[in-house]
Amino acid sequence: MKIFYTLLGLITFTIGTIAIWIPGLPTTGFYVLTAILWSKSSQRLENWLQQNRYYIKYVDEAVFNRKLRLRGRLVIYAVTAAMMSVPFFTTDMLWLKFILPFTSLSQILAMESYYRGYLWFDGIPFTQSMKRSNSRN
Repeated sequence: MKIFYTLLGLITFTIGTIAIWIPGLPTTGFYVLTAILWSKSSQRLENWLQQNRYYIKYVDEAVFNRKLRLRGRLVIYAVTAAMMSVPFFTTDMLWLKFILPFTSLSQILAMESYYRGYLWFDGIPFTQSMKRSNSRN
């Protein structure tokens, strides 16, 4: 099973690294999944991931320490709006034209609430063990 977790973690790490340069593909989610998979497979791989510069920049600092600057968040919002505008303007489905702006607005509200400290004051609930292990290194 450890080999399965290692290989799956390698795939998610590769996708997450490629996602840095592809707009619309989330980096952080793939890195968090990699951390979960590698923590189940090998302590050495988990330690290597937590020392990786991309993991530190996109997960540790941005998510766990809430250090994503307003400029970075605005870029995320702009890219998301651009990606959602394509189906918004090309579809005839009325229900989708209502859902897409609502989805974009809910993303902005959730992210701003998190980064301003209105939600999850002590951090994201399911990542507490990851945050504690990062603070020990």
